[in-house]
Amino acid sequence: MAANETIVRGHGRIRTMDPMRPLAEAMVVRGDRIVALGDVCELRDAAPRARLLEVAGTVLPGFIDAHVHTLIAGLERRRLTITDAASVAEVVERVRDWLEARPDLEWAVVGAHFHAEDLAEGRLPDRRDLDPVSGGTALYLDRRTHDAIVNTEALRRAGIDRFTPDPAGGTIEREDDGEATGVLIERPAADLVFSHIPAIDRDELHAALVEAQHHLHSLGITGAAEPGLSPLELSVYQEAWKRGTLTLRTMAMPLVDTAVPAREYLDGLGTVTGFGDETLRIGPLKVYVDGTGGFGTALLGREWPGSPGYHGTQVCSDETFQQLADHAAERGWSLAVHTVGDEAVRRVLECFERADRRHPIGRLRFSIMHAYLWPSPESMRLAARLGVVLSTQPAMQWRVAAGIADRFGAAAEGTAPLRDWVDAGVRLAGGSDGPDFPMSPLFGMWQARSRRVRGRDEALGPRQALGAAEVLRMWTVDAAYYCFADGERGRLAPGMLADWIEVDVDPVLATDEQLAAATVRRTVVGGREVYPA
Repeated sequence: MAANETIVRGHGRIRTMDPMRPLAEAMVVRGDRIVALGDVCELRDAAPRARLLEVAGTVLPGFIDAHVHTLIAGLERRRLTITDAASVAEVVERVRDWLEARPDLEWAVVGAHFHAEDLAEGRLPDRRDLDPVSGGTALYLDRRTHDAIVNTEALRRAGIDRFTPDPAGGTIEREDDGEATGVLIERPAADLVFSHIPAIDRDELHAALVEAQHHLHSLGITGAAEPGLSPLELSVYQEAWKRGTLTLRTMAMPLVDTAVPAREYLDGLGTVTGFGDETLRIGPLKVYVDGTGGFGTALLGREWPGSPGYHGTQVCSDETFQQLADHAAERGWSLAVHTVGDEAVRRVLECFERADRRHPIGRLRFSIMHAYLWPSPESMRLAARLGVVLSTQPAMQWRVAAGIADRFGAAAEGTAPLRDWVDAGVRLAGGSDGPDFPMSPLFGMWQARSRRVRGRDEALGPRQALGAAEVLRMWTVDAAYYCFADGERGRLAPGMLADWIEVDVDPVLATDEQLAAATVRRTVVGGREVYPA
């Protein structure tokens, strides 16, 4: 063995996630790869010149977040973000104070991670609340890239008035006289304003990426899938890769423009270049099909309470989506589809099934994202048969499930049925959908085990809880599979990349309370320590 080797000795243990050797005392790292695992004395005899690194905690494969908006996370660390306001008045005060320190802003984008039920008034702010504190600045409060709240100045610049029709798949909320309130529901409506906001400078995006990846490393995340990237954002990742500043192994997922014919859109992807190594690769195409549970727009088989006849919003039509699925299967592109409600899940999987009859999709690892509002057993069985992966975010349930329970009562016990998905034979790739929700994989594992949700003393739907080993697999083995990296990451075994972390507890042996308090001590990517920096 060569002299540039390190023997990593885990005094807690090394939990490899490799069924051939689930536990080990030590491992040998040569360059960016693992070359051996075993007893420390055996490995020292085989590598007498290797440096010995004593690790006090438990060593695990580096966590992979299968659904995180890294660039937004970085940007929001540089802009006003409101997550914990208790009232409309507090939201307005925080916007006012932030703008007063920046009097010359033409546009201001604010992260708005709150819901109507969080606020004392029981409603969202609107343009009449925001106008008195925003002056000539056009305000855009971003609600998880789905909805937006804007002021009158932003509506004016976008040319939205009482005569502006609702875009397909979106809604302009209106007052009794037809004027817009400033609340724009679902992405097509929000884009009416967002498209007028000046593009973020490339250097700022690059700086946001560097800052965000350091934060993710502090959570033990060594790899991520970022869904819904624009051509500019893809190019920023390419540039970071070329400059050597990309330390977060990333699967970059382009956002599908469903307004463009499927064949034409896929033809255009032939110009995407600069991907293909273990640090940066192009991934599945992200498609929005319905809304969200937290905002009351997911496509359901049942009516939304308080909205007679309303079953949710379908952002992409069945016909358009079927064409996309057919052409993607034919050309070898994978699809990752935003589906929250049971009806959206059913329709998407049936489209997958029709595409599969012409061109089998199993090797393409088609996936559905979220799928937490009462997916049917039939849909689960179909997903398993087609080899469809579920990208799931337990931290999202911690944040929104209490609101779902307030609307639907006892039916909320069946939301995010992770146990049923696993028992049906579907792979679950763990993620966060951050920065809107807690991004720590340890937090996500805790929620999937405990089924605890914000604002409630008791677990919600405890029957759907998963076991300790199952949830660890979600952020390692199965997230690596989702990212087409299962031959390189997700396990600690000879030949695999040396992406590993040190945690102060063993997540498999820890109680729920111990897991909730657990911290990451060290993160290593390709044999290089990236946290602490």
